[in-house]
Amino acid sequence: MTTFRRGFKAWCETTALQFRTALGRKADDPLPAEQLAAHIGLRVVDIRTVPGLPAASLHQLIEADPRSWSAVTMMLGDVRVVVVNPTHTDGRKSNDLMHECAHMVLNHVPPSALRKADGPLMLSAYDKQQEAEADWLGAVLHLPRPALLRIVQNGMGSDLAAQRYRVSSQLLRMRLDRTGVNLQIRRRVA
Repeated sequence: MTTFRRGFKAWCETTALQFRTALGRKADDPLPAEQLAAHIGLRVVDIRTVPGLPAASLHQLIEADPRSWSAVTMMLGDVRVVVVNPTHTDGRKSNDLMHECAHMVLNHVPPSALRKADGPLMLSAYDKQQEAEADWLGAVLHLPRPALLRIVQNGMGSDLAAQRYRVSSQLLRMRLDRTGVNLQIRRRVA
């Protein structure tokens, strides 16, 4: 289990609300990952549009083994580009893009990529702490506490809530479980 620095989770909640304000949204409104990506200067591309990608590599990544990757951020000159996997569900793609946005918001340095002599591109080791931080912030950017409260107070079913906020049902369940929102609502009712 990852331990976050003191105040990190509260900072994530505040940051999620600040982005919503900057983008003209209410605290409990959905925040599309694509809108946040554009706001923070990330360019998002589907891997099928990457120029020069060999057909065999594309086949491996989206047909033979599409579950082996989700999204990756890389620098192209001065531009940060997120390459996304088009084979995942909309909720999963949105989660993945928000995770990559979180890396940028947190000023994480992308891992370096190495190319072997025979051609395969391999990522160097990644920082587990940075991944955990991006997972947490990405989830909060999608579903800050006010959004979770709205979902539960309105009795919104998990399928509808996941669709409305463009997240996977797993991410919604994780946020509800780890924030204590369900317990908070039950105490208000009692």
